[in-house]
Amino acid sequence: MTTLPAIRGKIGNIEYFQCTMNAHDLVARTQNATEYFSKQDWEEMGDWGKNQREVDKRYLRLIAPYIFRDKDRFFNSFIVRYDKRLAKFTSVGAEPIEDKDGKYVKVSEKLSFEKQDILNDVGFLNIKDKGSMVVLDGQHRLRAVRAVIRPSEQETKDLTKIMTKNGEKELLKNDNGCGNDMYSVIFVNLEDREKERKLFTDINTYAKVIGKKEQAMLSETDGYYKICQQMGADDKPIPYELIYSNSTSLPDGAAAVCTLHHMANIVEKISIEAGYKFNRNIKQPKEVISKAGELARIWLREFFTSVDVYKHVLDNYKPGEKANFIVDLRKKNNPKKWGLLLKPLPQIALVDAILFLKRESDLDDNQIYKLINKINWSYAKGSLFENMVITPEGNILTGGKITERLKNMILFWVLGKKKFLDVVGQEVFDSLNSDFNSVNTTSGKEFPEENKR
Repeated sequence: MTTLPAIRGKIGNIEYFQCTMNAHDLVARTQNATEYFSKQDWEEMGDWGKNQREVDKRYLRLIAPYIFRDKDRFFNSFIVRYDKRLAKFTSVGAEPIEDKDGKYVKVSEKLSFEKQDILNDVGFLNIKDKGSMVVLDGQHRLRAVRAVIRPSEQETKDLTKIMTKNGEKELLKNDNGCGNDMYSVIFVNLEDREKERKLFTDINTYAKVIGKKEQAMLSETDGYYKICQQMGADDKPIPYELIYSNSTSLPDGAAAVCTLHHMANIVEKISIEAGYKFNRNIKQPKEVISKAGELARIWLREFFTSVDVYKHVLDNYKPGEKANFIVDLRKKNNPKKWGLLLKPLPQIALVDAILFLKRESDLDDNQIYKLINKINWSYAKGSLFENMVITPEGNILTGGKITERLKNMILFWVLGKKKFLDVVGQEVFDSLNSDFNSVNTTSGKEFPEENKR
C-alpha cells in the first residue's frame, strides 16, 4: 500500500487528488501514455494522436541534463490516471482524536464550521501496490527522471554523449539528489478508455504551453537570452514594444522590428565575436553575462541608430502607441525601399556582414553603415533579391544557405568586386554567380555589382 498526502478537488465532472510522490515511486508505479494507449486508441485520436505517440528525444537533450546540473530545478505537476478500484481517500476531518477529557471526537468537530468543510477535502490517498498508473501529462519529464535514476543501456550511452559534448560528463556520477525529489502529482480517475483519450487530448490541446516569449524571458541558463532580459534598462538599444515575442517568426502585419528569438541569435553572434561563447544549456556567472551584455548593448545601439530604416523607426516611434507605420515600411513596394530589413533572416545576414566587415575589411564603422544605407532593400518584383532570398510572392526562402547567400550579396555590394575578391575570395564570388544564374535561368552572367536606392 502506498499512502500519499492528498487534497481533493473537482473540475466539471472530474474528481482529482493533488498529492506529492517520491521520484522512485513515481518511476516504479507509472507508465507513459505512449506505453498505455493501444494502436487503436492512437488511431482514434487521428493525426494529432500519431504526432503525440512519437518519442521526442528532447527529454535526453534538455530535461535530463537540467536535472543533473541544477539543484534549483522545478517541474509542473504530473497528471496521472489511476484505477479507482485500487485507491481509497480518507478525509482528515473524519479521523478521531482524543480531547482533553479523554473522549474521542472527530477532528472536524473541534473546528469552526468553515474549517470543517476544508478538512473534508484534506487527507490521504491510499493506493494498493498493484496495477500501474498512467501519466497523461508530463511524459517527457517522467522519461527524463527515469533516465536519471534508472536509465536503460541506450539512455546511458546517449546521455554520456550529450553531457560530454556539453562539458558536463562529471555530473553523470550521481543523480544530483533526483531520487529524493518529491514531485507534485494530480491523480484523476475516469470511467472508460474513451474519456481517458479525451482527457489526454484536452490536456495537451487546451492546457497553456509556455510560449517562446516566456521561455526566453524566464530562461536562467541561456546566456544570450539573459542578455536580452537585461536590455530593459534606460540604455536599451531598442524598446521591448518593438520586439515581437509571440512566436519565432515575424508576421508581415506585426508592428515590430524583429523577434525576440532572432534578437537572441543576434546577441549570440555579437557575443561570440567579442570572445563570449556560451553553452546555452549551462548557466553563466553574473559577471560574465554583465560584461558580454554591455558589449552587446553598445554594438546594438550603434546598429539601430546607424542603419537608416531602424533609425527611422526609433525616431518616429511613440511609447505607448502601436507602431503600425512599420507594417507599411515592410511592404515590398514601399517607396522608402527598406522592406527586406524588417524581416528576421535579412537582419541576421546583415549582422553577419557587418561583423565580417568590421573584422576583415579596412572600412571604418561610418563607411560601413554609409555603404549599407545605399543598398536598395526593396523586394518588389524584379529586385535582385527575387529567387535569391525571397520568392516572387514575398516570402523568405528557407534553408541555412539563404542567410549565407544574402550575407555575401551584402558584402559584394559594400566592397565592390575588386575588394570582394581580395577580402572574401574567388570561390565565394563564383558561388554567388552560380546561384544567380541558377535561380534566374541564365548562363554566364555575373551577379550585379550595384543595387543602389
